[in-house]
Amino acid sequence: MPKVINDMQIFQAVMQTIAERGYAGATTRQIAEAADVSEVTLFRKYGTKAELVKRTISALMEQTEFESATQYSGDIHADLLRVVMAYSEGVIRNEHFFFVLFAELSRTPELADSFSQPLGLFQSIGNLLSRYQADGVLKSENPLHSVASLLGPLIYFSMIARSAGNIPMPPMDSETHITHFLGGRQIAN
Repeated sequence: MPKVINDMQIFQAVMQTIAERGYAGATTRQIAEAADVSEVTLFRKYGTKAELVKRTISALMEQTEFESATQYSGDIHADLLRVVMAYSEGVIRNEHFFFVLFAELSRTPELADSFSQPLGLFQSIGNLLSRYQADGVLKSENPLHSVASLLGPLIYFSMIARSAGNIPMPPMDSETHITHFLGGRQIAN
């Protein structure tokens, strides 16, 4: 009887191996060993290493329900908090994997397709912010600049926390972050 392949086990192996060795340094053999499957099995089911990465990112995005996190409810604070929490859950928790991939993206053209979904997420967040701009709740600015202002501090804080070594870093307070973000952009009623 053939072994049942657990996609999440394989995706975890992809993230771990690439986080440790980089995309260029990670081999499908190493990924297969980490996932406890044969390399032939990986090729049959997923094809290339780039496809493995793309499917891993897609699975992460589905797990954290990014699509629903960017839905408009009319409550800007709640909507932005949901976006920040989903981003923290999906990206920041797996930040080393993503940082390694971003660092290698310019040298590895086959990775470009892997980022279509995450880039679509940024566009969805931008559309949400545009909606609040159109409603007169937020000041007008390029929505992608707003996305960078919303997510940039999360990325920066996680990089600093990772680099701090043994120095304890307090967790970032999402509520306070949203309050400060809105403080500079919300139109007073």
